Amino acid sequence: MMIDERDGADVTPATDWLLGPVSREEFLRGHRERRHLLLRRRSPGHYRELFSLARFDELLSGSGLHAGAVRVVRDGRADGGAAGLEELYARYRDGSTLIMPSVHERWPPLRELCRRLAGEFSAECRVNAYLTPPRARGFDVHHDSHDVFVLQVAGSKRWRLHEDARQEFDLCEGDLLYLPRGLPHEAASAHGASLHLSVGVHPLTWADVLLAGCEAAVAADPAFQEPLPFGFARTTGGRAATRERVRELTARLGAALTPDRLADDAVDMALLAEGDRLGGHLLDLAGLARLDAGTAVRRRPGLRWETRRDAGTLVLAFHGKRLSLPARHEAAFLRMADGEPFTAAGLPGEDGLALVRRLVEEGFLTLAASG
Repeated sequence: MMIDERDGADVTPATDWLLGPVSREEFLRGHRERRHLLLRRRSPGHYRELFSLARFDELLSGSGLHAGAVRVVRDGRADGGAAGLEELYARYRDGSTLIMPSVHERWPPLRELCRRLAGEFSAECRVNAYLTPPRARGFDVHHDSHDVFVLQVAGSKRWRLHEDARQEFDLCEGDLLYLPRGLPHEAASAHGASLHLSVGVHPLTWADVLLAGCEAAVAADPAFQEPLPFGFARTTGGRAATRERVRELTARLGAALTPDRLADDAVDMALLAEGDRLGGHLLDLAGLARLDAGTAVRRRPGLRWETRRDAGTLVLAFHGKRLSLPARHEAAFLRMADGEPFTAAGLPGEDGLALVRRLVEEGFLTLAASG
């Protein structure tokens, strides 16, 4: 069973907000991985609550300019690193675009948008912020290996898309542009500065799932760690013996890569892409020493998780990991999973306190006061 809890809140799908008035169904049917989508909203303040030029300025001045905090690009070329904030401002005044990669990691509203989009797309989402001074451009014509939603936060930018026929248009404040992966494009500012967000959707591919499955299967089976025979490349019959052993090992690998296992792996990878909900976990770990049968705990709010039954055990998947719980704890687990505070003393069955301690330590449960 798949559970997506928001503590009873009715959460509007992020794609409804992002794409409106275009429906998600219309987008999936007519645009995703097919052709671009341009939404002209004529609403300059549309993204004000999400991000702004003032917010970019605040993050920039407080960034410390550590490695990777800000990238600088001018006329299609990386402009090197800046020695300090004033030099960075000087590069901007001289026509360089300032790029703040993974800005969602530093600004909570963007982090929440990524989490919600990741849940809908079952894909990792990242946000970069691009500030371009007047009459300037950043990258040359290029394409991305993932889908991109461009959110024009401030100012405007002229875009050129190289689809079947070249298209050129201005993206104005409040507008949205969807670019399917592989579509060549370029953009430049006009008479004013331009700030836009690039929301990248990085999907799981079949190759991702199969390669991860192969790596896990190979790591778990000592047979794959055996060295090839001494001098096999120069011995008589060495190639034939190698071919036979490869045949045996590929059959062994195929037996390990069952459809059920790979499908479970794909779900775990998608859950992990949504990011964690581990706020306050250090406080929980510090409180473990005081946790007893009367301590109020609850399932971590907003957590995405799944349970599976496997050979008499209950497998709990969350945060990219799997925990095996004895089947006798299923009734107690269902009580924990409803999201309401509870105590170990109130759980059905035995060993409730040990189960609670383990799940607090792993991050599935949190002390009710911390939550």
